[in-house]
Amino acid sequence: MVVHDSLPPRRTAIVPVSSAPPVRRDTLVMAPADSAAQAFFGGEPAVLRKFVPRHVDGSPSLPRWQLTDEFDAPVDAHLWAPFAKTLSDAPVHHTTTSQGVAGDPVPYRLRHDDIVTSTLLVSFILMMWVIASSWKFLRVMVKDFFYHRVRPNLFADRVDTELRGRFFLVAQTCFLQGILFVDYVQDVLPETFEQTSPYILLLAGTTVVGGYYLAKLCLYHFVNSLFFDAPRRRLWNDTYFVSILSVGVVLLPLALLVVFFDLPFVQALTAYVLLMAFVKILLLYKAYRIFFSSFSGSLHVILYFCALEIVPLLFAWGLLETITHHGMLLL
Repeated sequence: MVVHDSLPPRRTAIVPVSSAPPVRRDTLVMAPADSAAQAFFGGEPAVLRKFVPRHVDGSPSLPRWQLTDEFDAPVDAHLWAPFAKTLSDAPVHHTTTSQGVAGDPVPYRLRHDDIVTSTLLVSFILMMWVIASSWKFLRVMVKDFFYHRVRPNLFADRVDTELRGRFFLVAQTCFLQGILFVDYVQDVLPETFEQTSPYILLLAGTTVVGGYYLAKLCLYHFVNSLFFDAPRRRLWNDTYFVSILSVGVVLLPLALLVVFFDLPFVQALTAYVLLMAFVKILLLYKAYRIFFSSFSGSLHVILYFCALEIVPLLFAWGLLETITHHGMLLL
């Protein structure tokens, strides 16, 4: 079997050999060996040319953006040209600020408050100074409190020098109970401090306690002036002042433990109730010895003590509870 080439034979003339040096070509000339390849390349030897994209109308299409380095850009260069322009316009140095993870806010604590702790320490120093400077006078007052002894005027010789110290001790008693009230709110309703300032709560508690003592003094003065004589009234007023000063003295160590040593609320409440109950029992005993010393006066002293001591205490506690639960409405 003889295989013939599909291309028709072509007669070529004899070309004389030239002595000229060969010419270097920059393009590759491919002579197809088949008619199909010849038809694909347009019927003549094809040259591998650089591909240039063109529009529909035949005009060459060049990309709108070119980098500084010369290289063949792809046909879809116009799609990422805006992004490349953004990168070229961006600053070389970029400063970033690292942000940490948000944590829980630190709850309010009395021992972290410089104003409260400083005031408490100053009041402690002043109380020690008042006790040291009036030790003999206070010893006589305490002795008369436990021993029934009627005097026309217990403070006649030292009224000018002791009123100032007594007023400070009464104010300190109100302030200490205001601190305990803030500790109560902090344990029962800690979210109250997110809406109300702790200083407002401290001022409200101190004011309510001061109003409670002032209201009781007015009630005692009004009732005693109707039913009892002047010597008994003076003796009762002195006894009541001693009870207020005693509350301030015994509450100061408790307040120091609550503020500086974070005494648990249950233990602080138990100590406060026991101290106040002890003072109220002493007042009940003194009211019985001063006003109702007879056996038939037992019922009278109970009515007297409940009306003038327990009812104002319950009223003051209800007012503090109202301030605690509705502080934003009242303050």
